[in-house]
Amino acid sequence: MKKENSTNSLNNKVIVECPVSYTIEMIGGRWKAIILYQLRNKPLRFGQIRKMLPLITEKMLAQQLKQLEFDRLVIRDAKEIIPPHVEYYLSESGKTLLPILTTMADWGRIHNPVLKNCEE
Repeated sequence: MKKENSTNSLNNKVIVECPVSYTIEMIGGRWKAIILYQLRNKPLRFGQIRKMLPLITEKMLAQQLKQLEFDRLVIRDAKEIIPPHVEYYLSESGKTLLPILTTMADWGRIHNPVLKNCEE
């Protein structure tokens, strides 16, 4: 049983009532937006995503993919063959985030001097 006036309850109410807070809740954190951005062009296997993000641990990647799948932004496609073949790709809802993610990438290229000459 939750206290109605607890800080967590109030914070959850703000997330529900504010569209920006809701969006940040869905794609916020260190890895979610980056994972979604990596999936923008084609389905990828776990190992492929892991190679693109060398600083993420396998445990964290698995957790983030599960959360993105739970939030219906990513679809996990497991083919029942041996060895197992699992791919992740953006759901229709996830694809609607691409303009936001592309704008974030463009902003990063403009404002980070290290990325000035970086295409993708």
